[in-house]
Amino acid sequence: MAGRKKQARKAGAGRRVLVGVGASAGVLLAAAAMATGSAITAAPAHADFEDLLDPIIQPLLSSFADAVSAVDPAAALDVTSWTDSLLSSLGSFDLALPSTDSALAAAATAAEPAASTGPYDLPLTVLEGTEPTVNAAIDGSSTSVPLLVDTGSSGLVIPSTDLGSNFVSQLEALYSLGFPTGISESGYSGGVDYIYLTYNDVPVTYADGLTTNGPVDIEVYSWDPSNFGSLFTNDAFQNFLSGNDVNGILGIGENTAGPGTSPFESFGNVTVDVPGKELIVGGEPVTGTSLSGAPISTDYISIDGGPLQAVSNDVDSGGVTGTIPASLLTSSEYNSSTDLVNPGTTIAVYADKAGTEELYHYTVTAANEPFVVSGSSMDSGVEPFLLGPISMEYTPVGTGTTIFGG
Repeated sequence: MAGRKKQARKAGAGRRVLVGVGASAGVLLAAAAMATGSAITAAPAHADFEDLLDPIIQPLLSSFADAVSAVDPAAALDVTSWTDSLLSSLGSFDLALPSTDSALAAAATAAEPAASTGPYDLPLTVLEGTEPTVNAAIDGSSTSVPLLVDTGSSGLVIPSTDLGSNFVSQLEALYSLGFPTGISESGYSGGVDYIYLTYNDVPVTYADGLTTNGPVDIEVYSWDPSNFGSLFTNDAFQNFLSGNDVNGILGIGENTAGPGTSPFESFGNVTVDVPGKELIVGGEPVTGTSLSGAPISTDYISIDGGPLQAVSNDVDSGGVTGTIPASLLTSSEYNSSTDLVNPGTTIAVYADKAGTEELYHYTVTAANEPFVVSGSSMDSGVEPFLLGPISMEYTPVGTGTTIFGG
């Protein structure tokens, strides 16, 4: 189904690929040159492409070969010599970078917005019945774009193609953002892995007078792990977002896999209130049942009134219809040919194993069938958010708290 997004993978973990292939490769090659860890303190104002790119390209080569081989062993190539040739041919070019002093100053002053209590009430819309979104303008743009409100990941992620209508304008926009603080890799289990640059001083303007100044993660190269051809088209992230009808992902969770940090951390908490059509930043969280972990906690699930079973639950507003492990279901409760829970099945989730603190319950329909997966963890999907407001607190740091209201 369109827009299947289950959860984020840990930033920098897992498989990596060669950067620089595909129609928009030049954006990554030029931008990545500005993102080498040593560049912040050591890069000259003008630097050779080869010197800047080699520390990034070389560590990715072996992983690229692994990725190619995993899809099509016969297509595994010796890409090292190709890349050396490319870097050598680019060696005569100079890349004008921001001065070291200005880069250091930007890094020193880049920070989250000053602590604020709020609240800021951002209009929230649900697209396709499962995708809560808010609009925001990135880096002073006159146009606001829809962002998927995702408690199941951390960090605002947008594709570089959002920055301009063509390669040149995208590269110019990246350069105007100044010096990135890093380069890393992440992905979403809905079918996309990507490499991104992190910028800590990008204004993002929401509604109700709210503006944050970073961090923002900008995707510069992406691929579908199951599609070898996507290694060369560099459009997997764009296709992924198109399926979700959004221009970016606003990750507002706390103890998630990544890729970054929520832009709202300094405000203390956020409340996703789908019935009230608001994303509330700061202020007082809802009153209700609190669970340690935002969004991941240990809950107890009952299927069709059966016994309560412990499960690690990712309370994920960006998880569409969610997932349930096959180990928690009987053969009559899901369709093994489609791996979907059967309509008519009742799902009830509790905070305690005694079943006295219900968090939410619903009956599966053809519109909200959870996917059946292996393992022992579930993803709530958007369903509990459709039923009532849920707050995510950013304390304690690194863990967070989820509060089910009402």
